[in-house]
Amino acid sequence: MNAFHILNGDALKDQFPVDLIAGEIIVARECMVDGPVHAKSLKELFQLRDKFISETYGLDDYASLTIPEISKITNIQEGEVNLWFEDDLFCQVNFWFVCSLLYQKDVKVYLVRPNTSLEYGFGGLDRKGLVDAYQQKQPMTKVNVNQFALLWFAYRNNDIERLLKLGVQVHSDFPFVMKAIEAHFESLPNGEDPGLPERTIAEIIEESSTLDFGTIFREFHKRIPIYGYGDLQVKRIYDKVLSSRS
Repeated sequence: MNAFHILNGDALKDQFPVDLIAGEIIVARECMVDGPVHAKSLKELFQLRDKFISETYGLDDYASLTIPEISKITNIQEGEVNLWFEDDLFCQVNFWFVCSLLYQKDVKVYLVRPNTSLEYGFGGLDRKGLVDAYQQKQPMTKVNVNQFALLWFAYRNNDIERLLKLGVQVHSDFPFVMKAIEAHFESLPNGEDPGLPERTIAEIIEESSTLDFGTIFREFHKRIPIYGYGDLQVKRIYDKVLSSRS
């Protein structure tokens, strides 16, 4: 049986023990939690994301680095698919998206999680730790994969009520999902409240009396690690906060 390992990022690819775990590696090289995702087709989504990534971050390699990897997922026809994703919102939204590409396929799907309290998730595991995580992978039924695909469609449509209902449905088997959904809900602006991530960065700046981004980035993850944002996402929020203060 063909085996595939869909990884949430290049950092995990770089440390993946290919000599101990067989299978084709695919990197879900995206950040669906950041920016627009509402599109009627995968082609339209690619165009939307390419434009956003280019205009927001000045990166022009979406077509060469991201689309080919996602296309590999759509081309899977059969076999075993192992999804290596963590519990934070960044990882979860990408995980839901990947499930939306798999739910109609005749494949056996497993979820691989770090199963550790380490701050850096997979990044804090050595080769043995990654093998142990793989050996403890959680099987996902077709119903499970469909439920996560529905989570993606609800997220894509910004349907918070639907997200919460689906979170309740999967809670018994995947209790970590509701925390990610709640984090998403808390990140949304509400009146004069800009949302938890932006509010947190403003509070860190106020309390620490520093504008050093590295310091603020580390403190942000210490206070609200559930978001799992990378430096690009936190820097964008940081710049927005600074702009509002000027």
